[in-house]
Amino acid sequence: MALGTTMPTHRVTFKDGATTLGTGTVSAGSATFTTSALAVGTRSLTAAYAGDANNNASTSATLSQVVSKANSTATVTSS
Repeated sequence: MALGTTMPTHRVTFKDGATTLGTGTVSAGSATFTTSALAVGTRSLTAAYAGDANNNASTSATLSQVVSKANSTATVTSS
């Protein structure tokens, strides 16, 4: 980080196409968001920062992520 600049503040919005997945708070220059709700298929993910008094708004490049169906386990007990 260059001397005299300030770290971004506030929140980053994470999207799958036009659908907002959630937000993450900026901390030490980055934001994290975790979800288990992505539909199976190829997802188009972006992160958008709205900007603040010292930093311009910005949107990431699109990340194409393939989501596969998770294996499931069932347990049957007889009594």
